[in-house]
Amino acid sequence: MRSKKQILKSIVLIILGSTILSFGSYNFNYQNSVTEGGVLGLILLIKNVFDISPSITSLMIDLSLFALGSKFFGKKFLLYSMLSTASFSTTYKIWESIGFLVPSFQHNMLIASILAGIGVGIGVGLVVRGGGAAGGDDVIALLGAKFTKFKVNHIYLFTDAVVLVMSLVYLDIKQVFFSIIAVTISGYLISILYNENDENEDNDKEDEYKEESLMI
Repeated sequence: MRSKKQILKSIVLIILGSTILSFGSYNFNYQNSVTEGGVLGLILLIKNVFDISPSITSLMIDLSLFALGSKFFGKKFLLYSMLSTASFSTTYKIWESIGFLVPSFQHNMLIASILAGIGVGIGVGLVVRGGGAAGGDDVIALLGAKFTKFKVNHIYLFTDAVVLVMSLVYLDIKQVFFSIIAVTISGYLISILYNENDENEDNDKEDEYKEESLMI
């Protein structure tokens, strides 16, 4: 059973991760036309093609996939993921109302793609480490890693590739190339944080087992 301290830590990680994710998505991805793969990339695609705010589409798409994920990862996963979505939606709306807080890097797309990848990677990674999912593609990746031999970052790359191809309707090949750089960086960072989280959970379970053994 998780302590109040562990629960509070998870909540802080999820809110912090979602805030970093929304900041990066708006200031680096959207401003510089650097898309992402998976559901986040689909949300950006809808934003650019239909001008529907991610604060709306993220709720619709993510909650549907979170419901699916809860069947395999439990109620706690659903609650944490809903917190992540609410935090992302709220903070993205705040960034939209404030306007861009960093200069445009469209004159140097390599820097834009690197910053976009770091923002998404750290943001999503912190949410996953907190025990939730930042988006529906996280659910797909976690389920894929659970039921197949593929690693999380490999599944991310596959879903990313599908959305990046779709994004050619509003991006040119050059922009998609830089988006590939971004998703490669983000996938790598997410994988690192996810694996560290698994190791921490294993250590926690080992400590709990030792404590129970001492009590017997």
